[in-house]
Amino acid sequence: MSSLPKQTLFHRFLGFYFRILCILAVDLIVTNINGRVLTLTSLYEKPIVTLIGMGVILLLFWFLFSIIDKLTKIVLKIAVEMGNLLVFRKTAIFLILCGLLFGIYVLYYHTWFGAWPSFKLGSLI
Repeated sequence: MSSLPKQTLFHRFLGFYFRILCILAVDLIVTNINGRVLTLTSLYEKPIVTLIGMGVILLLFWFLFSIIDKLTKIVLKIAVEMGNLLVFRKTAIFLILCGLLFGIYVLYYHTWFGAWPSFKLGSLI
């Protein structure tokens, strides 16, 4: 018997969605760090740069993945508390998470292509 309250399907979905956002954000950070580490090849030999990059990525992942579960619980708690104040709480929470996902999309686009995306309403319809 567990002392933890049973999570609803919506809470499990929010936790899953938030973990997806965290994984994408971590990968985006790693992609940017890899680009910066590769610029060190002008100062150091490639084996040294490889070791530096591996160390930075290990530290980053150790730090970020150690707090993802904590962040997920905090975000779920805030989302539920905030949702109690809103009329369409599940829809509002979902729209907020979709907005975060869209923000990550824009950052990926900028990282990969070096420009901010331009959206044309006619091309979306």
